[in-house]
Amino acid sequence: MISRVMLALMLLLASPAYAERFVSCHDGDTCTLEDSQRVRFSGIDCPEIGQSYAEEARDYLLKLTQGRDVSLTCNGWSYNRRVCSASVVGLDIQKELVGWGLCYDYPKYSSGQYQQAEAFARKMKRGVWQQPDGGMRPWDYRHR
Repeated sequence: MISRVMLALMLLLASPAYAERFVSCHDGDTCTLEDSQRVRFSGIDCPEIGQSYAEEARDYLLKLTQGRDVSLTCNGWSYNRRVCSASVVGLDIQKELVGWGLCYDYPKYSSGQYQQAEAFARKMKRGVWQQPDGGMRPWDYRHR
């Protein structure tokens, strides 16, 4: 019994969930918190500013989060940004963005977690999936 309690406590401490508010969003997967920390959403990659649907992704993210507490579960750091999963009122923000075709499942980091949402967006020709083969992936765009 004690070992189960200790395990549960260790898991809670390893990836704390907490509520924050975004003051701005740079794009569809990176936002700034009230305390000036930057957050990068885990498991997805949204078009970079300058790519098709980048502004739509950012604007939809702002619409989802503006004035609301965002629940974050963070599991690391990347380029001075916390890497977190995020939800608003129980809605998985990453899944929502991918499902509307505004971001891609990032298999390198998601383990396919958003693969079904991406398949749905592709089938419905939402967002980036209106372009041939979904357009250039952000990870390829950054390497050019």
